[in-house]
Amino acid sequence: MNNRLSLVSILFLGLLIQTGEGWGAEYQSRYVTLSFSDMAVLRDFNENLSLDRKLSYSMQKKNVVTVTDEVLAKVDIIIEKTQVVLDMFPNGYHIQLILLPDVDAVSQIYKAKYGKHVNHIAYYSLSEKTIYVSVEDTRLQVLAHEIAHSVVDYYFKVRPPYNIHELMAQFAEKHITD
Repeated sequence: MNNRLSLVSILFLGLLIQTGEGWGAEYQSRYVTLSFSDMAVLRDFNENLSLDRKLSYSMQKKNVVTVTDEVLAKVDIIIEKTQVVLDMFPNGYHIQLILLPDVDAVSQIYKAKYGKHVNHIAYYSLSEKTIYVSVEDTRLQVLAHEIAHSVVDYYFKVRPPYNIHELMAQFAEKHITD
């Protein structure tokens, strides 16, 4: 059943890409526009994205009523913590976060955009200012890593070399729970 749901989601996402239409649902917070194909994907993402004790404390200050509210609050908290870890607070920071069911969907999106097959569980598109993430593989550190790429991208007027970009993302990933 899970494979059938993944296949349907991938086909739906492929159709959206080809037609140039938006994703199934789209919600905004202070820092992010969140897009996903259906509520099951959003619920799975929320279940897989566990915050540590310190970050969870910040959730108490948020007005959370729905699963969407909870996910947006979690993502904003992770973005704020990533900015603190990197000591980078770019003006006008706002990204798109696209939730995909699994690594195969991420691979298909990447191949459609760049013509190259990869097995990334998530990636940040510099040109689109968008993070694509496999819900099945979602973890706090994975999301912090990709968010760090976006923060670095927004912060510097001239992009640092890829290796420096990657080191900063790894640093944020490692220290997100400090």
